Amino acid sequence: MSGLKTVVRHGFTGGGVATLLLAGLFVVSGGSTTPSTLLLIGWLTAVGVVLLLAGTRERLAIGDRTVGWPRVAAVGIGILAVGCGGFGLSQLRGLEATSGPWLLTATATVFAMGYLIWFARECWTGGRQLDGEMFAVE
Repeated sequence: MSGLKTVVRHGFTGGGVATLLLAGLFVVSGGSTTPSTLLLIGWLTAVGVVLLLAGTRERLAIGDRTVGWPRVAAVGIGILAVGCGGFGLSQLRGLEATSGPWLLTATATVFAMGYLIWFARECWTGGRQLDGEMFAVE
């Protein structure tokens, strides 16, 4: 395994574990069980499980197909991008459109979504702009 591939795979493993721990903290804290909190916990759990699988498994059997870890990672990053964008855009509803925090929140949301979508595409295609060896499936 190349050095960059090892770093990326370990990053997915650590990110998956951290996200699952965050979801677990929401559950353990005994906070509200509103639909938005349950949606947040479900989203964090889905992202954590998929990233953990991408970081620890070279290939994943889904039905009668085998999928390489970069495609699994792309799905996890895509779920993260959608949830991040949804959460960021939901925060804009409570802010005035002319205020500084609105612009900052909108800019951060668009930047984060754009970066995550770009990285998910890189994982899915096996590296268009990044080194293809980093996404090799052995």
